[in-house]
Amino acid sequence: MKTSTIALPLAILAATSQVAFSALEEQDKQGLRHLDKGKDKTCLKAKMRTSNDYEGKVKGTVKVCFNNPLGDDTGSFTMKVNGLPALIAGGVHIHSGADCTDAGLQGGHWWNTGISDPWFNMASPLAPTGTGYSTDEDGEGVAYFFFNNGFGYDDNKGHAVVIHGEVASPLGGGTYPRVACGILQ
Repeated sequence: MKTSTIALPLAILAATSQVAFSALEEQDKQGLRHLDKGKDKTCLKAKMRTSNDYEGKVKGTVKVCFNNPLGDDTGSFTMKVNGLPALIAGGVHIHSGADCTDAGLQGGHWWNTGISDPWFNMASPLAPTGTGYSTDEDGEGVAYFFFNNGFGYDDNKGHAVVIHGEVASPLGGGTYPRVACGILQ
């Protein structure tokens, strides 16, 4: 089994993300949420693929929904992606760009500058559980969190979602490699 320098915090993050993701899947099965029906105009999806010279083969989906009772600009963010490094914690964010060709076209974090940048792995009022993901021993990354970037459905549509590689500490910060990208449609 591989180990990480942040094994305990990572294990806690992984367990929390997996429990939240499992609960969301169960709600979908019971018909309490209709996020996968294709008729819901409050949700955007991005097909995530390898980008920026990352050597792994990333494949999966990010779904962002703006049907949160906390307000039009508050979204839920769900990620399930394979092909990431095993046993890591990383960040996943909506970026300002609308093209996955390279980091320059992906842009930086996307948020309304009238509020604080919510795209950090640590908890904040704009992202109560942080905006990170964790992977298991097979490199499957999962995330489920709420966020407010100051924009609703229409202003997030067409923007890039970027998956960053491993963060150096559970507190986040710094620049981390961009390993996958998809466009919210």
